[in-house]
Amino acid sequence: MNTNKTKKLNKTWFGFALGMILPIISFLVYYMYKLSINNEMSLKKFINILIENEALIAVLSICLLPNLLFFFLLQKLNYWYAIKGVIATVVIYTLFVVVIKLM
Repeated sequence: MNTNKTKKLNKTWFGFALGMILPIISFLVYYMYKLSINNEMSLKKFINILIENEALIAVLSICLLPNLLFFFLLQKLNYWYAIKGVIATVVIYTLFVVVIKLM
């Protein structure tokens, strides 16, 4: 593998972009799993059910787990700049969860 090409990914924006996208993808995968059980559930209805059952915060927290795996992968590759982006997204998502919790 050409290290110059892979080192181009060692950028803060790369870690930030993937750190923002991975939890959204994991949330949508969870929604698709629930949709396979109940075909008549829209995304809005799904989110409302999570809010009513007070499960939204737990689901959002679990959706951050892919960022943890991504963090360890970047650490193994010594992509310290990209790790900064992942940590920034975790802080943003954590603040989002705290704001939801306080509402």
